Amino acid sequence: MENKSFLSEYKAYIIIGLLFVLLTYWYFWLATIADISYVYQFLLQMLQGNFTGQIVPFESLTKYQQMEVGLYGPSYNAIAPEVIRAFEERQHLLPIVFVVEFFLFLTMFIVAKGRKQAEITRADDKVQVYSIFQRLVLLLNIIIMCYLFITGFSITFGNVTGGGELARFMRSTHEIVGVGWIPVWLIMTIIAFKDHKYFKRSSTKLWNKIFLRGKYEPMDRINYYMYVSFGALLVISGFIIWWMAPDAATHAETIQLKRFILFIHFMGSAIISFFTFETVYSYFVSVKGYIPGVITGKLPVEYLEQLRPDVLAEEDLRK
Repeated sequence: MENKSFLSEYKAYIIIGLLFVLLTYWYFWLATIADISYVYQFLLQMLQGNFTGQIVPFESLTKYQQMEVGLYGPSYNAIAPEVIRAFEERQHLLPIVFVVEFFLFLTMFIVAKGRKQAEITRADDKVQVYSIFQRLVLLLNIIIMCYLFITGFSITFGNVTGGGELARFMRSTHEIVGVGWIPVWLIMTIIAFKDHKYFKRSSTKLWNKIFLRGKYEPMDRINYYMYVSFGALLVISGFIIWWMAPDAATHAETIQLKRFILFIHFMGSAIISFFTFETVYSYFVSVKGYIPGVITGKLPVEYLEQLRPDVLAEEDLRK
């Protein structure tokens, strides 16, 4: 058995962890225009059951300040600018972000020695890898996430995309499609969980019709857990945003909570996007022949032998 050093075995996790720390520092302490100190205190108050966002006693405010709170909710400048005008105040940073992500993908492409492709000499020698259920979930997840990213960015950059019927349609469908993504995200989270070697399997054949075959490499495992964690953040925050429709009587009591949740939703979508794009690249672009396999459910045996031997190790797919 090959002995691996701690660094060689966990270097992917260490690198991603350090990059995540840098990203968090850049976003919260350099890029954001929200009042992070207020956000932290608001979060502590919510843990104690106070969801109004009024972190100082209402009675201690002047009459004018009380009137402002009644109209706009507490501490308007603490979170609202991040939700409403953050793009205008940070737009000069966006090209830098896209350039960095481009070079990260380029570096990954070079390190991986280009696009992988199996040498297929027996194209008709195929085996069933994905069940109809798995293919449906995989394709639905990809299509819905792509649509949510497009419509989500159209909302965030609304001053660029402009108004009109198309913008209104994208905004309204973003919410409805997002609610529809919740069960898809949950099912994908379950069937893509591959660290289940200690689970008792009554039937391997039935198990593999539900759960995806194979084992995770370090980077794939990171992508999966990021998808699960930040996907949960988006699902919960998105559902609350969709569910909350305050009327005039409850506006001041709920508007700050909705601003806070929008702030969290934007942050989650920004972070999960990198790992989602990396996953799509790794599975659908860097390896030639994967997309037809997901559509038909079948992959050549030589493809699996050369690129996914872990799948063949689980079960004799020729049976």
